[in-house]
Amino acid sequence: MTTPGSPPNWVAIGRDLTARADTARESWRTPAHRRAAAPAEVFAAARKSDADNALFLADIVTQHGWPGRSRIGEDGCRAAVAIAIHADQDRQLQSRLLAALREAAQQGEATSAQWAHVQDRVLVTSGQPQLYGTQYVYRPDGPGGLLELLPVAEPDALDRRRAQLGLPVHSEQDRLLRRQHLASLSTSPVVRLVERPAA
Repeated sequence: MTTPGSPPNWVAIGRDLTARADTARESWRTPAHRRAAAPAEVFAAARKSDADNALFLADIVTQHGWPGRSRIGEDGCRAAVAIAIHADQDRQLQSRLLAALREAAQQGEATSAQWAHVQDRVLVTSGQPQLYGTQYVYRPDGPGGLLELLPVAEPDALDRRRAQLGLPVHSEQDRLLRRQHLASLSTSPVVRLVERPAA
Protein backbone atom coordinates (compact mmCIF):
# COMPACT_ATOMS: atom_id res chain seq x y z
CA MET A 1 0.00 0.00 0.00
CA THR A 2 1.33 3.46 0.89
CA THR A 3 3.20 4.78 3.86
CA PRO A 4 1.54 7.56 5.88
CA GLY A 5 2.17 10.95 4.29
CA SER A 6 3.26 9.57 0.92
CA PRO A 7 1.10 9.91 -2.22
CA PRO A 8 -1.04 6.82 -2.75
CA ASN A 9 -0.28 4.45 -5.61
CA TRP A 10 -3.87 4.13 -6.80
CA VAL A 11 -3.03 1.63 -9.53
CA ALA A 12 -1.49 -0.73 -6.99
CA ILE A 13 -4.33 -0.14 -4.51
CA GLY A 14 -6.93 -0.90 -7.19
CA ARG A 15 -5.12 -4.10 -8.16
CA ASP A 16 -4.85 -5.18 -4.52
CA LEU A 17 -8.54 -4.55 -3.75
CA THR A 18 -9.62 -6.38 -6.90
CA ALA A 19 -7.36 -9.36 -6.13
CA ARG A 20 -8.66 -9.51 -2.55
CA ALA A 21 -12.30 -9.44 -3.68
CA ASP A 22 -11.65 -12.02 -6.41
CA THR A 23 -10.07 -14.38 -3.88
CA ALA A 24 -12.88 -13.87 -1.33
CA ARG A 25 -15.63 -14.22 -3.94
CA GLU A 26 -15.27 -17.99 -3.98
CA SER A 27 -16.24 -18.09 -0.32
CA TRP A 28 -18.97 -15.43 -0.72
CA ARG A 29 -20.64 -17.43 -3.48
CA THR A 30 -20.27 -20.90 -2.00
CA PRO A 31 -23.74 -22.31 -1.23
CA ALA A 32 -24.39 -22.68 2.48
CA HIS A 33 -24.75 -26.46 2.32
CA ARG A 34 -21.21 -26.68 0.94
CA ARG A 35 -19.85 -24.24 3.52
CA ALA A 36 -21.52 -26.26 6.30
CA ALA A 37 -19.75 -29.40 5.11
CA ALA A 38 -16.32 -27.73 4.97
CA PRO A 39 -13.84 -28.15 7.83
CA ALA A 40 -14.09 -25.51 10.58
CA GLU A 41 -10.66 -24.14 9.70
CA VAL A 42 -11.86 -23.32 6.16
CA PHE A 43 -14.74 -21.25 7.55
CA ALA A 44 -12.40 -19.56 10.06
CA ALA A 45 -9.94 -18.71 7.27
CA ALA A 46 -12.72 -17.15 5.19
CA ARG A 47 -13.87 -15.03 8.16
CA LYS A 48 -10.29 -13.92 8.80
CA SER A 49 -9.88 -13.01 5.14
CA ASP A 50 -13.04 -10.86 5.27
CA ALA A 51 -11.79 -9.13 8.43
CA ASP A 52 -8.32 -8.53 6.95
CA ASN A 53 -9.82 -7.15 3.74
CA ALA A 54 -12.07 -4.80 5.71
CA LEU A 55 -9.10 -3.50 7.72
CA PHE A 56 -7.11 -2.99 4.53
CA LEU A 57 -9.96 -0.98 2.99
CA ALA A 58 -10.51 0.98 6.21
CA ASP A 59 -6.83 1.95 6.27
CA ILE A 60 -7.11 3.33 2.73
CA VAL A 61 -10.30 5.22 3.60
CA THR A 62 -8.75 6.68 6.76
CA GLN A 63 -5.67 7.92 4.93
CA HIS A 64 -7.10 8.96 1.56
CA GLY A 65 -10.89 8.69 1.49
CA TRP A 66 -12.98 6.21 -0.46
CA PRO A 67 -11.06 4.61 -3.37
CA GLY A 68 -13.43 5.88 -6.04
CA ARG A 69 -13.84 5.27 -9.75
CA SER A 70 -11.54 8.05 -10.95
CA ARG A 71 -8.78 6.74 -8.66
CA ILE A 72 -8.93 2.97 -9.12
CA GLY A 73 -11.45 2.39 -11.91
CA GLU A 74 -14.85 0.73 -11.97
CA ASP A 75 -13.53 -2.76 -11.14
CA GLY A 76 -11.54 -1.51 -8.17
CA CYS A 77 -14.50 0.47 -6.83
CA ARG A 78 -16.79 -2.57 -7.21
CA ALA A 79 -14.22 -4.65 -5.31
CA ALA A 80 -14.10 -2.06 -2.49
CA VAL A 81 -17.92 -2.11 -2.27
CA ALA A 82 -17.96 -5.93 -2.11
CA ILE A 83 -15.38 -5.87 0.69
CA ALA A 84 -17.46 -3.29 2.60
CA ILE A 85 -20.61 -5.42 2.21
CA HIS A 86 -18.79 -8.38 3.77
CA ALA A 87 -17.29 -6.40 6.67
CA ASP A 88 -20.01 -7.68 9.02
CA GLN A 89 -17.61 -8.75 11.76
CA ASP A 90 -16.94 -5.13 12.76
CA ARG A 91 -20.13 -3.07 12.58
CA GLN A 92 -18.42 0.17 13.59
CA LEU A 93 -15.85 -0.23 10.84
CA GLN A 94 -18.58 -1.16 8.34
CA SER A 95 -20.51 1.99 9.30
CA ARG A 96 -17.39 4.10 8.71
CA LEU A 97 -16.97 2.52 5.29
CA LEU A 98 -20.65 3.24 4.57
CA ALA A 99 -20.20 6.93 5.44
CA ALA A 100 -17.15 7.21 3.17
CA LEU A 101 -18.99 5.42 0.35
CA ARG A 102 -21.96 7.76 0.69
CA GLU A 103 -19.68 10.78 0.33
CA ALA A 104 -18.03 9.14 -2.69
CA ALA A 105 -21.43 8.50 -4.28
CA GLN A 106 -22.42 12.13 -3.75
CA GLN A 107 -19.23 13.14 -5.58
CA GLY A 108 -19.77 10.69 -8.46
CA GLU A 109 -16.92 8.44 -7.30
CA ALA A 110 -19.30 5.51 -6.68
CA THR A 111 -22.93 4.88 -7.58
CA SER A 112 -25.91 5.48 -5.34
CA ALA A 113 -26.87 1.86 -6.00
CA GLN A 114 -23.53 0.68 -4.59
CA TRP A 115 -24.11 2.77 -1.49
CA ALA A 116 -27.64 1.31 -1.16
CA HIS A 117 -26.28 -2.24 -0.98
CA VAL A 118 -23.93 -1.42 1.88
CA GLN A 119 -26.64 0.67 3.60
CA ASP A 120 -29.04 -2.28 3.51
CA ARG A 121 -26.36 -4.65 4.83
CA VAL A 122 -25.58 -2.32 7.76
CA LEU A 123 -29.29 -2.05 8.61
CA VAL A 124 -29.85 -5.82 8.41
CA THR A 125 -26.81 -6.75 10.49
CA SER A 126 -27.95 -4.29 13.16
CA GLY A 127 -31.43 -5.86 13.27
CA GLN A 128 -33.30 -3.11 11.41
CA PRO A 129 -35.44 -3.35 8.26
CA GLN A 130 -33.60 -2.57 5.04
CA LEU A 131 -34.57 0.27 2.70
CA TYR A 132 -33.76 -0.97 -0.80
CA GLY A 133 -34.54 -4.69 -0.76
CA THR A 134 -31.05 -5.95 -1.59
CA GLN A 135 -30.68 -8.42 1.30
CA TYR A 136 -32.14 -11.94 1.26
CA VAL A 137 -31.81 -15.05 3.35
CA TYR A 138 -31.94 -18.68 2.18
CA ARG A 139 -33.88 -21.01 4.47
CA PRO A 140 -33.98 -24.80 3.99
CA ASP A 141 -37.78 -24.92 4.48
CA GLY A 142 -39.96 -26.73 2.00
CA PRO A 143 -39.04 -28.36 -1.30
CA GLY A 144 -35.88 -26.90 -2.76
CA GLY A 145 -35.56 -24.30 -0.04
CA LEU A 146 -36.94 -20.80 0.24
CA LEU A 147 -35.29 -17.53 -0.76
CA GLU A 148 -36.76 -14.87 1.49
CA LEU A 149 -36.44 -11.10 1.27
CA LEU A 150 -35.38 -9.79 4.66
CA PRO A 151 -37.73 -7.21 6.23
CA VAL A 152 -38.10 -3.92 4.35
CA ALA A 153 -39.18 -0.60 5.84
CA GLU A 154 -42.35 0.77 4.21
CA PRO A 155 -42.51 -1.93 1.52
CA ASP A 156 -45.11 -0.02 -0.51
CA ALA A 157 -42.46 2.63 -1.21
CA LEU A 158 -39.69 0.12 -2.05
CA ASP A 159 -39.74 0.52 -5.84
CA ARG A 160 -39.88 4.30 -5.55
CA ARG A 161 -36.79 4.31 -3.33
CA ARG A 162 -35.01 1.88 -5.67
CA ALA A 163 -35.82 4.01 -8.72
CA GLN A 164 -34.35 7.09 -7.03
CA LEU A 165 -30.99 5.26 -6.88
CA GLY A 166 -31.08 3.67 -10.32
CA LEU A 167 -31.99 0.17 -9.11
CA PRO A 168 -34.47 -1.89 -11.19
CA VAL A 169 -37.93 -2.62 -9.84
CA HIS A 170 -37.72 -5.18 -7.08
CA SER A 171 -39.78 -7.89 -8.81
CA GLU A 172 -37.33 -7.90 -11.74
CA GLN A 173 -34.31 -8.16 -9.46
CA ASP A 174 -36.05 -10.81 -7.37
CA ARG A 175 -36.61 -13.04 -10.42
CA LEU A 176 -32.97 -12.65 -11.48
CA LEU A 177 -31.66 -13.44 -7.98
CA ARG A 178 -33.80 -16.56 -7.68
CA ARG A 179 -32.65 -17.80 -11.07
CA GLN A 180 -28.98 -17.21 -10.17
CA HIS A 181 -28.95 -18.67 -6.68
CA LEU A 182 -31.68 -21.23 -6.12
CA ALA A 183 -30.44 -23.65 -8.77
CA SER A 184 -27.20 -24.18 -6.85
CA LEU A 185 -28.66 -24.35 -3.36
CA SER A 186 -30.03 -27.38 -1.57
CA THR A 187 -30.94 -28.16 2.04
CA SER A 188 -28.59 -26.05 4.11
CA PRO A 189 -28.31 -23.81 7.15
CA VAL A 190 -29.54 -20.24 6.90
CA VAL A 191 -27.35 -18.08 4.66
CA ARG A 192 -27.68 -14.42 3.77
CA LEU A 193 -27.73 -13.53 0.07
CA VAL A 194 -27.49 -10.13 -1.54
CA GLU A 195 -28.09 -8.63 -4.92
CA ARG A 196 -24.85 -8.02 -6.77
CA PRO A 197 -24.06 -4.30 -6.43
CA ALA A 198 -24.78 -2.31 -9.55
CA ALA A 199 -21.83 -0.98 -11.49
